[in-house]
Amino acid sequence: MVRNWRTRKRGLMQALAACKSGNATVLIAMSAPVLVSAAGYAIDTAQWFLWRRELQYAADQAAIGGAWSLAKGISKTAYTTHAQQEFAANLAVTTDFAATPTVSLVNYNNGTSNAIQVNASATRQLPFFGFVTGQTTTVSVSAQASFAKGATYTSCMIATNQSADGAITIGGSAVLKSGCGLAALSNSTNSIRVSGNPEIDVNYLMSAGGIDDWFDTHTDDVVKEYMTTLSDPFVNLTPPNNTATGTTYACVKSGNTTVATLNPGTYTNITTACNTVLNPGVYVINGGGVTIRAQDAVTANGVMFVLKNGAYFKLNGGSSINLTAMTQAQLVSAGVSSTEAAKLEGMLIFEDRNSAGNISTLNGNSDSIINGTVYFPKSTLAFGGTARVTSRCLQITANMISIQGNVNMTSFCPVGLTTTTSVGTDAPSVILVS
Repeated sequence: MVRNWRTRKRGLMQALAACKSGNATVLIAMSAPVLVSAAGYAIDTAQWFLWRRELQYAADQAAIGGAWSLAKGISKTAYTTHAQQEFAANLAVTTDFAATPTVSLVNYNNGTSNAIQVNASATRQLPFFGFVTGQTTTVSVSAQASFAKGATYTSCMIATNQSADGAITIGGSAVLKSGCGLAALSNSTNSIRVSGNPEIDVNYLMSAGGIDDWFDTHTDDVVKEYMTTLSDPFVNLTPPNNTATGTTYACVKSGNTTVATLNPGTYTNITTACNTVLNPGVYVINGGGVTIRAQDAVTANGVMFVLKNGAYFKLNGGSSINLTAMTQAQLVSAGVSSTEAAKLEGMLIFEDRNSAGNISTLNGNSDSIINGTVYFPKSTLAFGGTARVTSRCLQITANMISIQGNVNMTSFCPVGLTTTTSVGTDAPSVILVS
């Protein structure tokens, strides 16, 4: 009996071991928690990434919107409101549980208060994790956008050549301290070039191309390269004409002095041979040039020189030279319309754009006074000496500019005056940086 029971038991165990019909059920039962957890984790992960992606995009747009508010100068205080509005406008899934973002001004890339920082978060239970633990999950994001306000740039020395290497060249032992900037419209990689050992402090330099690396190690001037907005500020101006015949140059002795007096009109040449007075008005130089000798005292208050057909201007210093441009009233009296007179006021030397171009020189000394704008759109201007200004800023604009030798120009503008000649602008800009 006992043996039969044992035999039957062994047979049943062998039969049970050989049976496979219930294995799947057992395995499923054992792995169910793992499968449920994996599915829950996958759902939670997808949900978390969805929330985070939406929050990040909204924060990015908030930072950009706030930065544009400051870049465009809409309001110094409205950037927070604009940022929060942009954040809310870009929410969908997280609208009901996203917290109001914090918006703040921060420093970026060595700047001061030049970026918007947005920190945002959203808190809610995830489907699986929240069900199991009863806890909530917080998703946090941040975004930062830097901004630059639009600007108008002025300069009192401008080279208009659009491709020349060394469109502005400064060399020798020149001392150039204008404080009102240099600008070159040339797209050359070395449009503003330095040679020799000059002393330069012009505050800022701008170019449509590259600028000599010399400035990086020898000055603290701001260098702005490869600008796309620079332009000739006088390109739309037209010089006036004067068809009157010029006075015959003659030195007349009166007592102990010898003086030549000229009236406005058209000349082929004006070359001083003694002390000279030019009466107010427009002097057209057709094909020749103006040469002022170093030993001659010249007074020309309220004048404009118009250079045509390759005419040049050569100032060789002088014991006492006073050149001052025409006022608006004087231009109107000379027959220029009031509209054009307002634009031409202060123009001392104006080279016609149809001229062949030449080389002109301005070499002054401590007793030389040059007040006004000199404009040579077709010529190279070599500037030297120690000329000074008294009543208005000296504006030098030429096709190319060369400053060499022992030039000592410590100020292009009298104290209290600034140049208003605009050479370019920068549009407001915003960049999402993080």
